[in-house]
Amino acid sequence: MSETPRTITRRAGHVDASAGTLLLEHTVKEVFEGAAGLAHTANFIDGMFRFAVEDADLAPEDRRLHEQIGGRLGPTFAKIDSWTAPLDSGRLIRLVVSCDTGGVYYISLRPGETQFGVAREGAPVETGDRQMARISDRVRELYSLGPENLGGYGTYVPALPDVPEPAPVLFEAPGADARLVELARRRVSPLDLHYVSGHRGGEHLFSTDVLTDDGLGTYFRKVSVAEHRKRYEEIFLFSRELVRSLTYRLRPALRGRLTRLVMDVEQGALYYRCLPDDLALFGVTLRQNNVWDADRRLETIIEEYTGG
Repeated sequence: MSETPRTITRRAGHVDASAGTLLLEHTVKEVFEGAAGLAHTANFIDGMFRFAVEDADLAPEDRRLHEQIGGRLGPTFAKIDSWTAPLDSGRLIRLVVSCDTGGVYYISLRPGETQFGVAREGAPVETGDRQMARISDRVRELYSLGPENLGGYGTYVPALPDVPEPAPVLFEAPGADARLVELARRRVSPLDLHYVSGHRGGEHLFSTDVLTDDGLGTYFRKVSVAEHRKRYEEIFLFSRELVRSLTYRLRPALRGRLTRLVMDVEQGALYYRCLPDDLALFGVTLRQNNVWDADRRLETIIEEYTGG
């Protein structure tokens, strides 16, 4: 009796089984089966579904649902790219949306071609995220393109270095939580997490950053530090509305309230994180090599504040 395969590949009817297609599918399948983080991943060109690699035991309705969500995230990805373009940090290359029960991923393999993924239920969101980054590396290698170090996973440091000295508080509203402000300024660092702001609802409570550090000067050749700060406030407000919208749109797949949005650009990343009591943090790193390090640094602030 033959053993039931754990993974299946589905191909759209308009996609032929050419040698190039089969090689691409095999490459994605090999990475998919190399870890247990993804339940589904699909390839799209210009928003049109081409093929999926997924768990064989996924319900038919989940297959259809994942394919629909992957197809509909394209305009959202393009919208975020338009938000970040004025920062002169390169194009958007990775989007991660997650909650306590799972996550979805959307990455740009090259202009016009994207890869979508859904985390396996019960698996750490990071595991699927790393798989998506590996898919990007392997596929771009097929296309004779260099790796983009999605998520900074290729260059993260095992242990975060100590912060040299607390960052200055640039703005603090009367209603700001002094403990959260202090935790943020002691974690912001020229090494990775370069900017953090706190918000309640749409209200700006505080911001602290090291953007004027001498070592970061090359990131402000065209767009000034002041313009970056102003744009970060705007992107926070955009992100807040987007997370509320995506919570509704992705509920059938994630079955939970979204708490994390990562917008990875060619030079660094921007992070939106939800906290209890309608609080939110917005963080930024300017260095692609430190995207995961900054993510962990921001997570440390949240854990210390919430007692996790």
